[in-house]
Amino acid sequence: MITPLAAFAGDILAGVGGGFETMTSPIGLAAIAAPVAVTGLVAGLGRRHDRLARLFKRQQDKTKRLRKAAYHDSLTGLRNRRALTDDVARALAGENASLTLLLFDLDRFKFINDTMGHAAGDAVLRALAERLKASCGADRLIYRLGGDEFVVLWEGSCAQDTMAQFCDELIARVFRPVSHGDGAIDTSGSIGIAVSEGGGVSLSELLRRADLALYRSKTKPGSSYSFFTEDMDSDHRLRRELEATMRDGIANGGFEVDYMPVVTAQTLTPSGFKARLRWNHPDYGNVAHDVFMPMAEGSGLIVLIGKWMLGRVLEDASTWHHQAEITLPVSSIQLQDPGYGELVLKALAEAGIAANRLVLDIRANSTLGDCPVALRNLETLRAARVQIAVSELAASVAGLSMARPYPVDRVRLDLGRIKAIAGEKRTAQMLNLFLQLAATVGTPVTLTGVDTENDLQAACAAEPAELQGGFTGAPLSADQTRQFFTSMDGITRLSPGNRNTPDRHGLRAVC
Repeated sequence: MITPLAAFAGDILAGVGGGFETMTSPIGLAAIAAPVAVTGLVAGLGRRHDRLARLFKRQQDKTKRLRKAAYHDSLTGLRNRRALTDDVARALAGENASLTLLLFDLDRFKFINDTMGHAAGDAVLRALAERLKASCGADRLIYRLGGDEFVVLWEGSCAQDTMAQFCDELIARVFRPVSHGDGAIDTSGSIGIAVSEGGGVSLSELLRRADLALYRSKTKPGSSYSFFTEDMDSDHRLRRELEATMRDGIANGGFEVDYMPVVTAQTLTPSGFKARLRWNHPDYGNVAHDVFMPMAEGSGLIVLIGKWMLGRVLEDASTWHHQAEITLPVSSIQLQDPGYGELVLKALAEAGIAANRLVLDIRANSTLGDCPVALRNLETLRAARVQIAVSELAASVAGLSMARPYPVDRVRLDLGRIKAIAGEKRTAQMLNLFLQLAATVGTPVTLTGVDTENDLQAACAAEPAELQGGFTGAPLSADQTRQFFTSMDGITRLSPGNRNTPDRHGLRAVC
């Protein structure tokens, strides 16, 4: 078969006269070699071009990967803080530019990581990222700043009512259980909202404002959102100052404990006391419990404060001549300390107090049952006959169920919370349902928040095991608790047939 190249060479030879002599002449040889050389050169250039194209493509891909890594979060695929910086600068570059920044934060994320493992935490973050993308659409940019913090950027002006509706929908869609392994992880979170109208606000200032609003949201029950307001700045300064002086308060006697009587519902005779922590600040006076306790838990100082309170309460109880029970509030953060159970048992032994006199009132929700360290502490304490109670309404319901997430000896129900949920007309019905459930599973109920005479009559009609509230008078100091027991005979006791007419003033006289 004659190839095109051979034919081309033949034509050249024919053109120069043909013949062997011609073929072997320099001109003939050049005529034959020239097309071959040109063809080889073209082929070589083609191969070099292909290699260069492949190298260029690889370099392009590498540049894209580096840019994606520089501007995107590797775990969730969302844009990152660097991208947020560039996007906010672009959005605010124009005149009268407006945008809204929503800062998200997960509740209990450290708890999930520490107790279920980082794989569980990563699964939660990825699930929430996907839900945010599905909920926000293409018009709003989403970022992960790191840890459990997310940002949604809304460009352009937006009415507050519209933004509030958007946040309500986000909370409903995003903060739902996340499937992991054989179970599901409950999620909740908070949103802080900062608005820039007309530009002039930097990204760092927007994030600062959103963070202050986020902190306000965390003081509300459940998943919620808050818009930044100017008063949050002064609240933040006060909070930072209080946090700085809280540690000094422990060392310098700024904290005190008082006691609220707990009485038997049948006879209104004392059965024990609920300890309550108070903080007398040198400049601000008596700081409300609802103010300093979240700060103590958020800063981790609750562990140090809780240890101090345990020692003080047991020291006070050791001076009582009556074997009254002592109910001590405990944070779930304390229970996550591996040595907490042994700490309590050692303190009981040093104070010479029987373990069954101590009731630990856990301020926690039912997800505490997911923490192996907390469960081991509770099992250690119950094995020594320390009693476990729960007082949050959701945890109380879980404590009354047959499938209890952690061991419970009694439940503390807040009458005020029940009234707020059920309304005045249905309070008695809802209270009776709780108590019937408690009786079914054999769990005693202490009804708290019994403040008025009407509360007392309703409580006695429902027949819980114990009552606690303002009807017994003001909280007592340690000295007053000792006098309280020496004056026990002065308390007006209610007979079963006379429960509907309690002598509340007789109780107050003793206190």
